[in-house]
Amino acid sequence: MFCFFKNSVQNRYIPIGATLKDTHYEEEEDSPSSTSALLGTSSPRRPTSNNNNNNNNSKRFLLFFFMWPFNLVWRLTWNMAHFIGRLLYRPAITAPRRHDARSEADRFLRDFEFTYGTTHPSFFSEGGYTQALKTAKDELKYMLVILISEEHDDNDAFCRETLTNTELIEFFHQHDMIVWGGNVRYTEAFQVSHTLQATTYPFMAIIALQTPNSNSSSSTNKMAVVERIEGPVTVPSLLRRLEAVLSRVDDGLSRVRREREEREAERRLRQEQDEAYRESLRADQLKQQRLEEQRTAEERAREARRLLVRHRKQYGRYLCQHVFKKDVSEDEDETTKISFRLANGARVIRKFRGDDTLETLYQFIEAYPYLQHHQEDDEEEECEVPEGYVHEYKFTIHSPFPRKEYEADATVKIKDEKGLWPSATLIVDTIEEEEEDL
Repeated sequence: MFCFFKNSVQNRYIPIGATLKDTHYEEEEDSPSSTSALLGTSSPRRPTSNNNNNNNNSKRFLLFFFMWPFNLVWRLTWNMAHFIGRLLYRPAITAPRRHDARSEADRFLRDFEFTYGTTHPSFFSEGGYTQALKTAKDELKYMLVILISEEHDDNDAFCRETLTNTELIEFFHQHDMIVWGGNVRYTEAFQVSHTLQATTYPFMAIIALQTPNSNSSSSTNKMAVVERIEGPVTVPSLLRRLEAVLSRVDDGLSRVRREREEREAERRLRQEQDEAYRESLRADQLKQQRLEEQRTAEERAREARRLLVRHRKQYGRYLCQHVFKKDVSEDEDETTKISFRLANGARVIRKFRGDDTLETLYQFIEAYPYLQHHQEDDEEEECEVPEGYVHEYKFTIHSPFPRKEYEADATVKIKDEKGLWPSATLIVDTIEEEEEDL
């Protein structure tokens, strides 16, 4: 195989030092002459040359036949590697990073202060150009747009001498102007320059709210450029132009301010009237609610008093049926006779056993109004103490002289009180007048 490659290479070997021209010249010596070629005749070929050509063709065919599997494998491998590489490598197609208007405003301010110092107009820093324009429209203020370009020769002098002038800064402050600045090498400022059609820098534009003309079909107030100042300008000249613009535009803007103030005053008046109406309505509702609560409380109190009166009557009938069902017999020993002078002036006399307690005296006075009816009505319905009822006596009992008040004590017996034995006179005083059944 090595010999085969060697012979193949030797057949195409060109001696060192021999040029391509020399080689062609030698071949031309073996080829037909120029005249013979033009005439279409040829010289006889050597037999030895034909044999060499046949041998070379055979060797080339054998080489191609031997190498074509390797060539096929190499091509398949290369195509497969190229295909896999295209699958693995995906170039980024994401959109470019968006520019934040507020960040650009902050960057413009930092760059300006770094180069020209901190004495400058109060640049709008709450957002971009659109936000500054909206603020000027909402607050009815003048807006001054300042565009600078570092590629212009007048830029440095304008920033260093004009924008840092204290008289100009004070003018902006007195007229409460919104000053928005930008460098056209930043995205937003570059877009603003196209919007305002700036051609020369430094560039300034005064924007204010304009009312539509009588010939205009639109009735909406719009922000419009009222003055353009392009190129270098001195501070006195700039102040004169600004004052002229403000005096020309201020009448219309003042009219818009008055109209807005009138609308705002009307809105506040309506709001105050609505608030007063709502407050009056709330007061009436609160008053009505209190009246309802008061009526409800009074009704509950009346119901509680009626229930209390019914319970007191039921308790009195219970005493008549169980405690004072029968009078004390004359034959019983250890009895005392007690005379009661009631609050209405009436006198009542009754005998009590010595083992009766002081509370028995109170129970008798409580049951006395129902005793006569109980004695006359033999078929009276049986009564019990109301469930959960705790009786309170609305009177006191005391001796006339010397005065001694006897409490409703269920543990003290009558015979143990010397003033009550064997007879006594007691006075009944009402603590609170008992309310009638409603």
